[in-house]
Amino acid sequence: MTETQERTPIARKLYVLLAACCLICAVCGYVAGTRTGESRGAVSGYERGYTEGTNAGYDSGKKDGYQEGYDAAGGGYDSGYQAGTEAGYQTGYEEGRKAGYESGQADGYASGEAAGYKQGYQVGYEEGGGIGYDNGYKAGSGVGYDSGYKAGSDVGYDNGYKAGQTAAASKSAPSGGATKSAPSSSGTATAPSGTVYVTKTGKRYHYDNHCNGGTYYESTLAEAEQRGLTPCQKCVG
Repeated sequence: MTETQERTPIARKLYVLLAACCLICAVCGYVAGTRTGESRGAVSGYERGYTEGTNAGYDSGKKDGYQEGYDAAGGGYDSGYQAGTEAGYQTGYEEGRKAGYESGQADGYASGEAAGYKQGYQVGYEEGGGIGYDNGYKAGSGVGYDSGYKAGSDVGYDNGYKAGQTAAASKSAPSGGATKSAPSSSGTATAPSGTVYVTKTGKRYHYDNHCNGGTYYESTLAEAEQRGLTPCQKCVG
């Protein structure tokens, strides 16, 4: 066997061994690379997924939280609005009622006072005027009657006296010197059974119910004197 022939199997063995080593190394490298790649890919994917998931979760949570907060704020606004409306209405109602009551009381008092004063004045005026008129008429009628009666009586007396004196002076005395006796009475009527005649407003009582043409009604002498009436100078004397 030659030397070339002896080296060939060894070379082949070495080559096979080297090839096997390379294959093993390749396999090991592949495995190691795969694991390293997977590890690095997992880390990178985790970080990327974490970041994206965090962002997505943040956005989603922010959106949901905003919505819930908005809804809660809406409920709070509605509750506050309702409570504020009720409180404001109640306060305004009480204040408006108080103000309206005070204003109405003042206006009603003033109006009632004016109406009452006017009505009271009118009633008082009418009643007072009527009573005053009646009293004035009654007093004036009595005073006027008495004044007229006295004046007429005085004038009539004076005129009658003068006429009597004139008539007496014009007559001559009787030839025989005899004189006529005076009449037994003065010509005045007497009160039958104490009956006299009076007026409602006069101050005299009369025996003659036609004296001076007045309007008389019957009374007793005692009643006339109790009223303070005095006798008529014409018919009573």
